[in-house]
Parts: sequence; structure tokens; C-alpha cells
Amino acid sequence: MSRTLEQWLTYLETLHPSDIELGLDRVARVAQRLQSLRPAPLTILVGGTNGKGTTTALMSALLQAQGLSVGMYNSPHIQRYNERVSVNGEWISDEDLCRSFVAVEQARGDVGLTYFEFGTLAALWHFQQQSLDVCLLEIGLGGRLDAVNVADADLTVVTSIGLDHQAWLGDTVEEIAYEKCAIARAGQYLVCGQMAPPVTVAATVLAQQGRLMQRGQQFDITPHQLGWRVRYQDLRGYEQIIELGALHVPYHNVATAIQALALVDRLPKASVVTEVVEHVRVAGRLQSILWHAPSGPVQLTLDVAHNAQAAAYLAQQLPVVDGIIVAMLADKPVCELVAALPGSTQLVLAGLSVPRGLSANDFVQRLQDGHALRSVSATFESVAGALTWLGEQETTDRPAHWLIAGSFYTVQQALDYVQREPHAKSF
Repeated sequence: MSRTLEQWLTYLETLHPSDIELGLDRVARVAQRLQSLRPAPLTILVGGTNGKGTTTALMSALLQAQGLSVGMYNSPHIQRYNERVSVNGEWISDEDLCRSFVAVEQARGDVGLTYFEFGTLAALWHFQQQSLDVCLLEIGLGGRLDAVNVADADLTVVTSIGLDHQAWLGDTVEEIAYEKCAIARAGQYLVCGQMAPPVTVAATVLAQQGRLMQRGQQFDITPHQLGWRVRYQDLRGYEQIIELGALHVPYHNVATAIQALALVDRLPKASVVTEVVEHVRVAGRLQSILWHAPSGPVQLTLDVAHNAQAAAYLAQQLPVVDGIIVAMLADKPVCELVAALPGSTQLVLAGLSVPRGLSANDFVQRLQDGHALRSVSATFESVAGALTWLGEQETTDRPAHWLIAGSFYTVQQALDYVQREPHAKSF
């Protein structure tokens, strides 16, 4: 009997006793059976603590502007699983996703796979069927032992290196840098977008016999007049310059994407780069929504930031907001993230009723135990509860500006709420 997409996703959750089991042996065996280790003639892996989704989106847009067919794999999704697998910006259909799941199920035999491993193999198989020019694959967790690392790649990228997923990757940035940069391939470039990274970056790339391109050394991005100037190296090793206008995505991800494509001779001319970068937006990354709440308009900024490094970037872009709603997973650095968030007069905590979700009461306790200095204005059992409260607050002569952050789940639940009638009137 054929399964619906919902039935498949439920089935995938039952296949393995653990959500995460790092290691490539099982995935590699199934990928070889599927003959999908090389999903496109040009395959690029993108890892890092933050900025992976933005960097892949930038590269995809720049490649498509040249008429190339591009497959992109990202995780996690925000509202629909289909968001994880796209070709030329179009999400995979339910039918094609189910077809891919069938192919993996038939190929795996008695090999046990986690939810993420099964989905990764399905994406690789789907891309293999599409006659793509380029495939961009986002690493899920870490890099060295992540399922995506089984793919045969021509170039690897590490966008940033910070403390996250310590239970699996190590307690120091040096250990985490090793796990992330071990995706380097012998004789191929690894582009690192982290400024002044740990020494383990260069050591790891060297041990893999790779070639390191480091932001702040071989390439960089700096403010210039009313925009930005990107300095990068072309395939021949010559320094080049591109001047850009205002950016709507993190500037360091722009530089990393430009340098990466230059190294595989797939960077379009400067005028095309300028136009494409100006129009790139990524859902859940400083996503701005004018929400017509019951009491009046509210300006919302939604961001999936879930670690201190990402929260600090938000504080650079939004030094002060009227209020912040935060909901997080229990295994994230709660105190560090809250401390790094922008300044605000109100801080509202919400619970997440999802696997590994942090309840509102536990959130408050974690802040108290960590001696967090920020005072909490209110707590709610859900993001929806916090937004219901916010929507009832009295308005002023201008829309209040609220930031919603802490997790992909947080952004998903906020979008689900504000997109329901009659609340959402304009975006």
C-alpha cells in the first residue's frame, strides 16, 4: 500500500531509536546502492554553525542567474518538509518526495537509518534523477560524521564556527572547528567564512590535504561608501574586487558565497552579482512581517537564531527593539543566547511543546540558575500564547517592533499563527 507524505514522515520517525547517530558507514552503503554519491557534475558541501542556509541560497541564486540548473538541500525546514529539497528554487512535490522515500526504502534493506539520514539519501536520489548542473548540500550537524558528508564534493564551505551542539561536537570551539572542517577534500578548496578561526581549522584542512581559503586573508568584505566591497581570489589566484550596495543578508555570508563560486569558475559578472545579492531574502533570517494584530499593526522580525553567535549578529543589526519573544530547545545555550540578544524594554519567554523543547517554567529556572541579568516581563506556555497576548496590547502612534527568535520551531509557530486570518493582512 502506498503511503502519503505524512505517513512516510511518521514512518521515518520510527525507524531508529535515536534522532541522531553520527557516522557514515550505513549511509554510504545505501548511497552506493542508490548510485547517488555524486548528485550533480558540480557538488558543493556547506557546513558551519550559522549562515549555512543563507550561503546556499546566495550561491543558488547566483548560479541560476547564469542559466544553470541547481538542486539545494537544507535542514531543518520551517513550515513544510518539502522546503528541504528544491530545484531552481521550487520545493520538491509530495509525489516526488514519496517516490524518493520509496527508492531509499527499497535500497536500504536491513540497514538502520535515522530520520535525517533517510531524508538525506532521498534528497540525493532525487537530485540524481534531475540532470542538474550544480548541487548545494547543507550539512546538518557538525560535518565529519554528518550524513551529507558522504557525497562526492568538488568544494567545501564552512560558514562560521561557534559553540553549538556540544553534546555531539565537543565543548570547545577548537573541537567544533575540527568536526566542521574535516569535510575538506584532498586537493580541493575549503572556504572558511569565520574571521580569525581556531588554529584547528588550518591544521584540519592540512591533515585532509585540502586547500584553505580564509576570510580576512585570501578574501574579505568591508564597508565601502553606501555599501560593501568584496575582495576575493579568482581561479587563477588573482585578486578581484566587487562593490555591492545595501545587503539584506549577513555580509560575511555574501563574501563566502562569492569566494566559493569564484573557485569553481561559476561566479557571474559583477553587475549580475550586485543585482542578485540585492534581492536575496531567506525565510526565517531577519524576516520582516507587518502583522495586523487585533489591536493594531505590529512590526515583527523573525529569526531562527538559536545560539549566542547568531544572537550577537541580531544585536548588531537590531541594537534595540520594543520587545522580544524567545522560545528555545532545552539543549541550547539558553543564558548565553538571551544575554547576546538586542536591547529591549520587554522580554517574553515562551515554551516549546516539541521534542527537546524547553518549557516556559524551565526556561525561567535556567536563567535564574545561570544568574542572567535580564528581567523577564512575562511567560507563556506557547509561542501562540505569547502572540495572542502581544496582539491585545495597546498600540501607540507607530507599530511596535518585536523580535521573535530562539529556534526554527519558534519561527514556524510564529508564522503559523500570524498567517491565520484575520491576523495576517500584509507581509
